[in-house]
Amino acid sequence: MSTQQTAKPLLGLTILIVLGVVWGTGYSIARFAMTNGVPPLGYSFWQSLGPAIIIGIITLYRNKSFQMTTSRSRYYLICGLTGIVIPNTSMYFAAAHLPASILAMIVNTVPVVAYPMALCARLERFDAQRMIGILLAFSGLMFIILPKSSLPSPDLVPWVLSTLITPVSFAFCSIYIARFRPEGSDTLSSTAGMLIFSSLLLIPLVCFARSFYLFHVPLTMPDWVIILEIFLSSIGYLLFFQLIKIAGPVYYSLVDTIVVLTGVFWGYIIFGEHLNKWTTTAVCLIIVSLFLVTRQQKKATEAIPGHNK
Repeated sequence: MSTQQTAKPLLGLTILIVLGVVWGTGYSIARFAMTNGVPPLGYSFWQSLGPAIIIGIITLYRNKSFQMTTSRSRYYLICGLTGIVIPNTSMYFAAAHLPASILAMIVNTVPVVAYPMALCARLERFDAQRMIGILLAFSGLMFIILPKSSLPSPDLVPWVLSTLITPVSFAFCSIYIARFRPEGSDTLSSTAGMLIFSSLLLIPLVCFARSFYLFHVPLTMPDWVIILEIFLSSIGYLLFFQLIKIAGPVYYSLVDTIVVLTGVFWGYIIFGEHLNKWTTTAVCLIIVSLFLVTRQQKKATEAIPGHNK
């Protein structure tokens, strides 16, 4: 085996791990920001506008132009709404209430949610093993919701349920991308378009709710945290593109497991979050479910997470 053949899988694995750590760190950063005076809508706006500027500049540098036809504008609008505005805002509202580890666990069930949608859209074939994975993920969520001692307080159950909007919206966006992606469009330009339109969509929401977050002079700790996540999100997008290019979308699907473990790790380090027997079981079930659902994936779609991911 040549050095080049050996280096390519190693590079893919390295990018996979770094991408998972970058995205998994975002949940603790969001929780820190939400618990230190940053409004969810204001945070969502900056996490849309900041990467939009960075990715937009890179897109113009590489492509020299940026097409904004009527059909592409509609595509960017729907993707920006379902892939960034709705899921990110839902996640950030919950971040102030839920442990970062639980948040990471719920949000990263996207592949589990996407598979039934893909079946309905006839983009995937029925597979018994993947259906078992879905049942395991559902069982994991029940271990979080039903036992009274699972969450720090039973009052957090509504926040767990509302957070499910995030993976459902991400999954819908991935199916929409697979079905309606404009011919000839590249992932980098599509991401820039999504981010630009999501920023435009958030402007009236932020103004109406009076939730705009103004940076301070000198910068405070929440300001620096917002800036840090802007750069981490942008790096995450670029790593995502590179991973898809050298390893393919099926390999990329493994990133969710790393994101969940990273979210649990930083939740423990930063906030002292401890998993009890119920949440530990939930983590194990959801990780196994992600493995079962993604390992049989024959044709993954190039869905773009918000996460910040």
